[in-house]
Amino acid sequence: MKRLRTLLRRRKKNENGLEYVKSLIENMLEEGPYRDEVLFRDTLDELYSQLRELALRKGDETMIMAYEKAVILRYISDGMEASEKQLLEDILRLLGGR
Repeated sequence: MKRLRTLLRRRKKNENGLEYVKSLIENMLEEGPYRDEVLFRDTLDELYSQLRELALRKGDETMIMAYEKAVILRYISDGMEASEKQLLEDILRLLGGR
């Protein structure tokens, strides 16, 4: 966990975003930050925001797929539950539908 905390603190704008994201994920898998709820949330938020930025900036299919997985992980870790129908209705509403 100490390595993960250090990694979260050292993020610099000039650092390669993709390499940073890979390091975050590797450390999460090695150290299991899910034992520390606050650290897990901080790491997940950082992972989510970095992947979002990469997906928007690069726009390639791989980045978008990775970002989608981060969205799902964030949703699950928040303990949210919704049916497929509810999620579809939410998406429709966000897009200006009924």
